[in-house]
Amino acid sequence: MATYAVTFRISAKTVNGKTYIERYSSFMEKLYSKSGYWEETTSFALTISDKSTQALVRHLSQDLSATEDLVVAFDPSDMSSAYFGNLEHKDVLASFFNTCTKV
Repeated sequence: MATYAVTFRISAKTVNGKTYIERYSSFMEKLYSKSGYWEETTSFALTISDKSTQALVRHLSQDLSATEDLVVAFDPSDMSSAYFGNLEHKDVLASFFNTCTKV
């Protein structure tokens, strides 16, 4: 099990027939972990998962839009990161981590 920091941006549009609320709700359901979970702020959460960083982002982004939404997760224990979606400044984000993988 690893602890992950997750930040996200979900566009306030209907994309591929799914509304913002539908995509947000699906994302939050996938983010929730009985092992540990915190999300009091608007677009940042902590969660515990047995998935790899890349697998976690793949799981969280299943119902999101690669052109409209963005998810970034990182594991502070090994400084791996992964992202899904429209990331404008990958080089800047990658400079903070040992790995930065697009999924």
